[in-house]
Amino acid sequence: MAEHDEQLAALRREIDSIDTKLHNLLMQRTELAVKVGEVKAQAQPIGRAPSEGAKFMRPAREAQILRRLVARHKGRLAKGVIVRMWREMISALLQVEGPFVVAVYTPADEPGYWDLARDHYGSRVPVQSFDRINHAISAVLDGQATVAVLPLPHEDDRDPWWRRIAVNGPNVPHVVARLPFGDPGNQRGKGLQALVIGTTANEPSEHDRGLLVAETRDPVSRSTLRDALNAAQLKPVYIQAFHETGRPEQHLVEAEGFLATDDPRLAVLARSLGADSRAIGIGGYAVPLTPAELAANDDEAPKRGAPKTPDRGSSVEEARREHSDGESI
Repeated sequence: MAEHDEQLAALRREIDSIDTKLHNLLMQRTELAVKVGEVKAQAQPIGRAPSEGAKFMRPAREAQILRRLVARHKGRLAKGVIVRMWREMISALLQVEGPFVVAVYTPADEPGYWDLARDHYGSRVPVQSFDRINHAISAVLDGQATVAVLPLPHEDDRDPWWRRIAVNGPNVPHVVARLPFGDPGNQRGKGLQALVIGTTANEPSEHDRGLLVAETRDPVSRSTLRDALNAAQLKPVYIQAFHETGRPEQHLVEAEGFLATDDPRLAVLARSLGADSRAIGIGGYAVPLTPAELAANDDEAPKRGAPKTPDRGSSVEEARREHSDGESI
């Protein structure tokens, strides 16, 4: 028995030693984050308004960090836990660099959007809840929030929120991320997914989807629009149409790859769609981790079955359609 106690004591001392090293590294990482913020402030002064947090955000880099860690991870600790731990740290350090506030659309019948926001942006970031999508968008437009978490678009939208950001102008928010990026965990609302809008500049993460709105004076068929998109070298994976009497027809398009707001392909698309047509980039996102990427290695997987994880590599409508059918995505 004494030998058993000595073994446990030795293992616990080793754990304490590792905890100390981890803590030292965390404090060192925080110091580096502060220095990064100071360097950024030299080129671009930082104020105290929540909108200033957009100057620190780099969603593409965050995605690259998480993909690299998940790809190299081994052992019995779930990869989803690694993502959650690093998301908590990343968000906490964003607040060290500057102000950061999240607005989230939280209708009474879908509290899971709050869970998506909290899981991604951490337990310490201020979160503002809105029961109307327009109010969440306005919080970003008015500078009261850094980002807003909004429902994934789908065909049944009577008044699609993406129309409100399909305009040219300064400080108009655009899509910067898609949630959940990793394992949804104990999120309320089965399979809920969301897009995040903000004013931070989008960057390529090496595995991206771009979003644009094509606006035409006269109605066009989806096949015609697809032909025009392909001719402009924009590979569509999802198209959602919206038409309001007396106004131009609008199409939300999700395309493969990264799409900058000033991408020259947008002008090519607008010309091919005819007179008075427009093509407006409204951002994009780093494609979230898939169930296959988050799965444990066969020799490390626990014997109990793990819950299914949504396939966030699917297009926005595929995800919404499969969720409404009650199936895992």
